Amino acid sequence: MEKEIHLKIDKDDPDMTLRVVMEKIQELQDQNPELEVFFDGDEYAICSRPKREI
Repeated sequence: MEKEIHLKIDKDDPDMTLRVVMEKIQELQDQNPELEVFFDGDEYAICSRPKREI
């Protein structure tokens, strides 16, 4: 499954708080219920991929 990067996060930006990151993740999840939205620590970005069928 291919992940898509939605937002690269600048580690040095004092305005980019955990609350802002979590709000952006929630916003993307609400707009795209078919996607799994997550924070990728390696990319330091908010990413998504299609949800897997269980």
